Amino acid sequence: MPELGAWKRELEQIVGSLPGRTPTELINAIRDLGIAMGHDTGQALLETYPEILSYRPALTAAFGKMVQEQDTAEIRHMLDQDLSGPASFGQIAAGKTSIGVLSSRDAYNRLNEVFDHVDFGSCCRAVMVGCGGRPFTMFRIHDQTVVPEIIGLDIVPEAVETANRLAAKLGYVRMRAELCDGRDYDYGEAQVVYVASMVSPKAAVVSRIADTAPQGVQIVLWEPVSLGRLWVESVERTLDPRLAVTGRTSIHRNMTRDVFVARGSVPRPAS
Repeated sequence: MPELGAWKRELEQIVGSLPGRTPTELINAIRDLGIAMGHDTGQALLETYPEILSYRPALTAAFGKMVQEQDTAEIRHMLDQDLSGPASFGQIAAGKTSIGVLSSRDAYNRLNEVFDHVDFGSCCRAVMVGCGGRPFTMFRIHDQTVVPEIIGLDIVPEAVETANRLAAKLGYVRMRAELCDGRDYDYGEAQVVYVASMVSPKAAVVSRIADTAPQGVQIVLWEPVSLGRLWVESVERTLDPRLAVTGRTSIHRNMTRDVFVARGSVPRPAS
């Protein structure tokens, strides 16, 4: 397949330039290449040349550094704002970023399609696995629903502290972040669980949800598409057999989409 071979060589040239690029420059170059070739071609490239996935450790590290840089800048921007009265996340979130990944406001708006698929009307507890220090998903759920308990999980103490500081600044009393690994949490009281893109090991977290969540739980997976799989784990292809995909959103410019999953009819194991 000569066309795929040409794309492979171009990708290898970009990855080979890692020592001379910042993490942002590297990830953006691969993202732009993925958009240029198209998502179907990107998927075919990874299927035809699976050895390309050997780049994942280095690119995952680069992506993590890029996100951390943006988190630091945007969190400082939000915490430093002087609020004289009630405010919403939309008022303090950065509308653009010079780093090249989704700004907080873009990420907040990216969730529009989620509310077309997920029923929050009877939800008493929503859990966000991998909430991060900029928990825009939790903020969006708080803004758009009346869910009484919105819980964020993260394994990074600084992220948990910052998420709670932002929530307190905005007076978002229905949400809180906890220091917890998603593989250890009991999802027995959750009606909605959202798993962030950078959660790892993602498959183990999803299996834990299947082990402990109630039968009617609604699960949302933030999944990579095409070359996005080079720095973010995908679990859709190896989904726990107790779960089934029920829908997907459109693909976003950052080569991700939300995948909606529901429990099947297999009873969960006894505790």
